Amino acid sequence: MVEHLAGRSRAAFETSLPHITSWAATLIRDHLGRVLLLHKSGAGPRAWQLPGGHLDHHEYPIGAALRELTEEAGVAPGRRLRLIGLDFALPANDWTGNRMGFFFDGGRLEVEYMDACVELSGEHDDWGLRAMDDWCTLMKPPDWQRIQYLVGAADNDTVAYLHEMGQPK
Repeated sequence: MVEHLAGRSRAAFETSLPHITSWAATLIRDHLGRVLLLHKSGAGPRAWQLPGGHLDHHEYPIGAALRELTEEAGVAPGRRLRLIGLDFALPANDWTGNRMGFFFDGGRLEVEYMDACVELSGEHDDWGLRAMDDWCTLMKPPDWQRIQYLVGAADNDTVAYLHEMGQPK
């Protein structure tokens, strides 16, 4: 039996809801608090980002974060992942639906481990481990600000709620 909601079938109701694209990323730092970022191939000199990517069908955000961390950087988290941020954005820049990012704290890894293990996917051409102040001049300001909020949330055991790809709300 088909459920009816306000005179419409459930399927019609579901298709009327906004489309959303979801992605997940992981914050990894070393014992000095330096942040691991990857450089996106062919995207310009300031295209540094956390390891992460879009969710696959039937995949939970935490699973996507772990999968992307392994696929993009070849490392395992230094702790059980903990949610530290959500970023919601309305459609913009040719996206047809809303966008939702889930950010997780992957803990701290030894520099020697990262030196030995970081193996980039074809999506990235470089990786770096720097203090946030050093990343500031290497990244686009909104991207840097988003990661700065996430570092604060990780350090304060809170969750950052962001809008429009990095602005706090």
